[in-house]
Amino acid sequence: MSRWANRRAPGGFTLVEVLIALTLLALLMLVLTSALSSMGQVESRVEQRIEAADDYRLSTALLDDALGRVSARRFASGRVDDGPAQIPFFQAGPDALAWIGVMPARFGLGGRHYLRLALERGAAGSQLVLRYAPWDGAPTYDAWGQAQGQVLAAPVGALSLRYMDPGSGRWSPVWPPPGVAAKDLPVTGLPTAVEIGVDGPAPAWPPLIVALRPTYDSDPSATLGAFGGGRR
Repeated sequence: MSRWANRRAPGGFTLVEVLIALTLLALLMLVLTSALSSMGQVESRVEQRIEAADDYRLSTALLDDALGRVSARRFASGRVDDGPAQIPFFQAGPDALAWIGVMPARFGLGGRHYLRLALERGAAGSQLVLRYAPWDGAPTYDAWGQAQGQVLAAPVGALSLRYMDPGSGRWSPVWPPPGVAAKDLPVTGLPTAVEIGVDGPAPAWPPLIVALRPTYDSDPSATLGAFGGGRR
């Protein structure tokens, strides 16, 4: 009996073994937590890219509709030189553009509006903003601070605009191009297309070229008469 009494029954884990198991379990939990965190970050970045791509698609669609359907209605220019007596409302510079266009109904609006595309200072820096106000028949519009606005991209480092001369096919940072006589302006008084360069947003915008489609059917007062016998 003494021999059996001196034998010890099999025991549990030792303290060292328990500590090793807890350490391995902690390492495993750390790896799993890190993997889950990485997966969450990847998913967040993917969602941001998808959202940015959707914003780009909507912004370019809006610009294509609003700028593409530009009004060719003419107004008295008030010029006393040899320039045209009547011109469309199309104030085109290298970093801002104002025009009368048709807002698409699918964006919650419809009909002709005064529109302006330019950079504006926002809380997070410069942003590309499309301003719009209902057209009231006036030949110009200057109260852009009171007009509604839609942010198309942010943050934006720079905006560059160029305008294609339908006669020469050349691009100019202003419209009408410098040195082009009134008699050499196109029939509509408008460029063929506008190139929009946006520097800064992520993902980056590729250069956007919008072909101008002057509206005549919806604008009965617009005429196709040439500027002093200009090109056709």
